[in-house]
Amino acid sequence: MEQTAAAPVRLSLRGQTYVAAVAVAATVAFVVDSPVAWVVLMLLTLPLSLLAMWVGFYAALAVGALAGHGPEAVSWPVGVAWVAVWTTTAWINARLAEKVLRRGWDALRTGPRNEDDDDWSEDWYGDADERPRP
Repeated sequence: MEQTAAAPVRLSLRGQTYVAAVAVAATVAFVVDSPVAWVVLMLLTLPLSLLAMWVGFYAALAVGALAGHGPEAVSWPVGVAWVAVWTTTAWINARLAEKVLRRGWDALRTGPRNEDDDDWSEDWYGDADERPRP
């Protein structure tokens, strides 16, 4: 059986707009440091907002240390790391939402798939006759 290269994952226009909105909100929250901006950022990135806060804090701390800044200093490399973490979180959220909307909650299942599953052939292999047999 011939292996083909996987196509890059592309978000829909709605997903891309959502990611851009989160990037803007993360930039505003970093620059303005307003409680309203933080609440908007947290609400936009649910359900992964707590993970993004944790990763963003340590990423910003590490980048600041590499740049030679103390923990109280704010610099553009720290801001770039901060916005990158929140934007990545938004991309993951958008990708998961698109998968759930297309295939239902079963798209998030991590266990092995059986041939008896309703979406086995069409969602994963396109044509049912060309799928590999277990």
